[in-house]
Amino acid sequence: MNRKIIVIVSLLLSGTLLFWLLPNDEKEIRKNLHQLAALCSSTEGEATITILNSVRKAAKLCRDPCAVKVESFDINGAFSHREFSNYLLMMKRTLPDTHFTFSDTQINFLQEDKAFITTTLSLRGKIKQQRFTDAYELDIIALKTEGKWIFSAFTVVEFMER
Repeated sequence: MNRKIIVIVSLLLSGTLLFWLLPNDEKEIRKNLHQLAALCSSTEGEATITILNSVRKAAKLCRDPCAVKVESFDINGAFSHREFSNYLLMMKRTLPDTHFTFSDTQINFLQEDKAFITTTLSLRGKIKQQRFTDAYELDIIALKTEGKWIFSAFTVVEFMER
């Protein structure tokens, strides 16, 4: 009797552990958002090769082309990896000490291979020795392509300045 209980408890614990350790779609999307934020962030004096590598890796997290819409900056179009990388490179050069984070993220799966993400993008940085903090509400569409989640569209839906 005690052996049966031990075996059942062991199986339940193993199943629970396996469930938590195996990647799931939501975890992968959150990981990709965290990685995108880290790759878009920059530090003052960052080496050029490091910047180029992070820009290249950030573009790979996005579909080619990737739709981007930011009305306040008059940006609306589908950007290739090269165009996306160029914008990101220009931003990293213009804002050399900026930190990106995503928070309040909600993920809704529209289909098995399509997710709608609502999140807040926070920017903390420095321009000409002045510190700033901005927040943008984003709608993001992610698609599962070849078993991996990639971002296919970014839309800024609200602008707030703190």
